Amino acid sequence: MLSAKRLAAGAFVATAAAATVLAGGGMAQADVPVWEARCHVYNIFNTGGMANCELGTWHQVKLTCVAWPVPFTYWKYGPVQYGQNQSWASCDSLNALVHVEVIQA
Repeated sequence: MLSAKRLAAGAFVATAAAATVLAGGGMAQADVPVWEARCHVYNIFNTGGMANCELGTWHQVKLTCVAWPVPFTYWKYGPVQYGQNQSWASCDSLNALVHVEVIQA
């Protein structure tokens, strides 16, 4: 009888510990919107660009590029990054960068 009580108590403690871990896992702080995260964008030799943010937010760099000789506009996106990690991208040819910005991912 004593071992059954210990077994039940052990099962209760294990279940409570697992519930605490699962409940705590979903309590991450919300990301800051990209326009409030003090993000910085950089033009790299008028061909590529990069972005990073000072505060914790998911972001990526978005480039507006132009193709020649028939001018048409297209967009290139860098990899999604978090916070101070850098998101890089480049246009397909030299001097093709028209605009660089950081967007919420």
